[in-house]
Amino acid sequence: MGGLECERDVDLSIVAGTEHDGGVPAGAALLAFVDAAMTCDPNQTADVRAGLQAKLSDVAVVDAAAVAAMFQLNTRAADAAGIAIEAATLEGRSQLGDRFGMAQRADGRAP
Repeated sequence: MGGLECERDVDLSIVAGTEHDGGVPAGAALLAFVDAAMTCDPNQTADVRAGLQAKLSDVAVVDAAAVAAMFQLNTRAADAAGIAIEAATLEGRSQLGDRFGMAQRADGRAP
């Protein structure tokens, strides 16, 4: 057996705006859920969660929340374990932190 081959095109335009669904069922609702979860605004999150639940199901909402939580966990676990971070990633984190008014962290670790 050879390596994994993928003949499907992937629509990366989704990262550039909010007018796409990524080509997945309820993709726009899933993106809205992620955006709302990142706001830490319980009112916005509740409204978007209800919309996702209406489009998909209770199980889909739980799955979406679990995926978002795993991304947070993986980043924090890697930071806590002291895994080396590439220079480009450090620079990107610092630039993003600057945009949000956070001080640069020399080691690039998440707060």
